[in-house]
Amino acid sequence: MEWINRAQSGDYGISSVGDGTVINVFNGVIPKSMKRSVVHEICVRVAETDLDYVDEYSIRGNVDWNEKLEFNRVGIFVDIFENYSDGYTEVEKILVGYPERDVMVKKIHTMYLKQEREREKLDKDSDFVLEEVFNQIKETVCLGHYFSDSEDNLIDEEVDEAIYLIMFYVFTKCKLLKKPTK
Repeated sequence: MEWINRAQSGDYGISSVGDGTVINVFNGVIPKSMKRSVVHEICVRVAETDLDYVDEYSIRGNVDWNEKLEFNRVGIFVDIFENYSDGYTEVEKILVGYPERDVMVKKIHTMYLKQEREREKLDKDSDFVLEEVFNQIKETVCLGHYFSDSEDNLIDEEVDEAIYLIMFYVFTKCKLLKKPTK
């Protein structure tokens, strides 16, 4: 975020009275899309972790997303995934040339499986599982690392956004949450 310590007039008018007044004006537009490098960097870091993973993976098993969310009785993550669903195509473009994409998806799937077992023991809901997977990804990729894009450090919100985008992508590949049974 870039802040400017000055007042402006005209179309962007701000008025102030008094000596020494500082007005912080946010300069710029809040970005609508995730920086590609953040998503890619998180994918790389997940794929490079030393987590074991289940080696079965198929992109062909997509089911209706709403049906899957209902079947798993997901609450808050419906809104989170809805919020990030428009980034699916961008994530797909980023990952299409990434050779470790399948490994990354498998590792997140393994995180999910471990949390699903824990959920059953604790009798928690699916939001608990997804939140724990989010926390584990963030801990795994951020532990001791600083993300950088050029010379600017990324803010925590960008990392969170990238993780949610990746989780939604993995969800669409049927590697997060159970498939509905008929």
